[in-house]
Amino acid sequence: MFNNTKSSRNILVILLATFLISIGCNKESDSSEDTITLKGTVLHGQSPIENSMVKIYLAGSSQWSDAVSLGETQTSSGGEFEISFSMTTDPEAVIYATASGASASIKLASVFGTQPLPSNVVINERTTIATAYAMAQFIDGDNIAGSYPGLQNAAATLQNLVNIGDGGIATVLNQFPNGASTSTLSKFNSLANIIATCVEQPSKCSDLFAISTSPNDEAPDNTLQAAINISHTPWRQEVISPLFDFSMNSELYEPMLNLAPDNWTLAIRYDGNGQQLDGPGNIAFDYDGNVWVTNNYTYSDDSSDPNVCGDTKVLRYTPTGENYPGSPYEGGGVYGAGFGITFDIRGDVWVGNFAFQGSQCPVSDDNQALLWNNVAQFNSNGEALSPDADLSVNPVIPGGYLSDEDAKIQGMASDHDGNIWMVNCEAESVTKFTNGDPNQRTVYEEIGIEKPFDVTVDTYGNAWVTSNYNDKVCKIDPNGNIQLVEGSFHRPMGIAADSQGNVWVANSGGMDPPCGSSTVEDFVEFIAAISSDYGFPGASVSMITPSGTVSAGSPYTGGGLYMPWGIAVDGNDNVFVANFNGKRLSYIAGANTSSLPPGFNTGDPISPDGGYTFDGFERVTGVQVDPSGNVWCCNNWEMIPVQTNPGSHQLVVFIGLASPVETPLIGYPRSPHTED
Repeated sequence: MFNNTKSSRNILVILLATFLISIGCNKESDSSEDTITLKGTVLHGQSPIENSMVKIYLAGSSQWSDAVSLGETQTSSGGEFEISFSMTTDPEAVIYATASGASASIKLASVFGTQPLPSNVVINERTTIATAYAMAQFIDGDNIAGSYPGLQNAAATLQNLVNIGDGGIATVLNQFPNGASTSTLSKFNSLANIIATCVEQPSKCSDLFAISTSPNDEAPDNTLQAAINISHTPWRQEVISPLFDFSMNSELYEPMLNLAPDNWTLAIRYDGNGQQLDGPGNIAFDYDGNVWVTNNYTYSDDSSDPNVCGDTKVLRYTPTGENYPGSPYEGGGVYGAGFGITFDIRGDVWVGNFAFQGSQCPVSDDNQALLWNNVAQFNSNGEALSPDADLSVNPVIPGGYLSDEDAKIQGMASDHDGNIWMVNCEAESVTKFTNGDPNQRTVYEEIGIEKPFDVTVDTYGNAWVTSNYNDKVCKIDPNGNIQLVEGSFHRPMGIAADSQGNVWVANSGGMDPPCGSSTVEDFVEFIAAISSDYGFPGASVSMITPSGTVSAGSPYTGGGLYMPWGIAVDGNDNVFVANFNGKRLSYIAGANTSSLPPGFNTGDPISPDGGYTFDGFERVTGVQVDPSGNVWCCNNWEMIPVQTNPGSHQLVVFIGLASPVETPLIGYPRSPHTED
């Protein structure tokens, strides 16, 4: 349904560009090309690196394709270079460079992105680390290649880490909500110091290469490959401390870490314009990788403000965390959305109301109860397709489309037949809009579920629903037949399908969602009483096989599973789990372990025992994987939530950590590299 015609066009353009370059054509002879002159400097800190061979490339437009060499030259005594080359005018073409030093062990890199290119660039240790992480899912040695939009978005994300013009720290990484507020800036500099040590003291390069040897015993022979190996396996406990110790050989880039980290992931936070996010619950990506976000509350930077109401907007951000032009979008009946958001096969986005609001919101309890029954629909331009609500009258007139009476909608999903599925936590039912038509509404009720929370659709078109309060999972097949699955579930919350026909369940171990017998006020009080490092004993992940039975190895534990909430499967069918407590993300081996180093079995933790910890986390709910392989998490509530306004204010992004996923996500995840 979502054929990537842009990728096909890119392949043709690159083949044409290669031919034209080979016969020496220029701008005058063909209007599809421009002659570009790229100037820059290769630096070690502020010191020039002379006689470095700089090579400029046009990245391949699909995974496994070859980049096109556009030119090369050696740097002067001042580290300067200048290369003119013929370049396709395709706005999606990505340009990058490598710089090989006088020593064969030294190789630096930078990605300049799409046109227009900067007039001057710097290639140094920081740009090398940014390249290794942002392009982690697209780089193989010197070769960078990938399909739209993942490759282009990854190149843009790189510029949130480093300023490609001067090689310094990028504004996004350097300022709040990053900067001194988290450890990422120091970790990024420590990684750059690892490379700088090898540049300063080539005799130490062999030590670095030994430490950064891959789990397959493939030792790097240059600094770029060493950086790539580190970015690919940030979880390897046996090398975390040795890498830190090696980084201490250089103090070129500061601030830097003064203690070894728990892992070598790089995570940054986005807050848009800083005046919108207040309790982001879940996210969904559109075709271009833009980020659509549900938001619990109207924004207030004062958590003691009791007058906040449910947000009436859907937020949309670019792949690099900026406000999308024209966003946020109002109307359609949105009010205090929670965990429910999904795209359909037409590219429309659907949002479920939960009607979150502060303790003294002017909307009365009776009116609030009218607002949590409905879902909203928007087209890809952010225009509301569902009716608006009217909050100015009493009783209020709810907008959107009815899901069920007394619903309190949470998880949502869509399938390849165009059906929209939604879970009604309060009503203990599941609703399906056949073909995305609210007039073809089917409500599955009295089917044995209690406090249902989330839904996913597997490769066979079955909808799977977590039933939190009675430790079950419900399967609804395409004909409406019901099957309740029991086994290793412990207060399940999120659920996600993989491409192998399996279904993965996040067992919170003790979470009681705020519906039915538990109000939001009860939930806030319950969470506020739990220490920040507490994990439920039953925290785990379960896998349901295509036969509808729980995997013999379930439940799976480890990897930092403290209080699982959201769950997502990446393009290699491995599993990421967001923890509502403990400030950590968990990473679990999926059913297909072919992408993992030898020794991993299904359900094994990939992340360390403590998970991927990050001091920029708050209480995390939603987790999703984008087309660039970035893992996005929702800082939903503050660590110490208050009744008036418990909402937190950021999205957290782990850069290049996962295998990319084709978006929008319809049913189960697909790799963008899968051939149709």
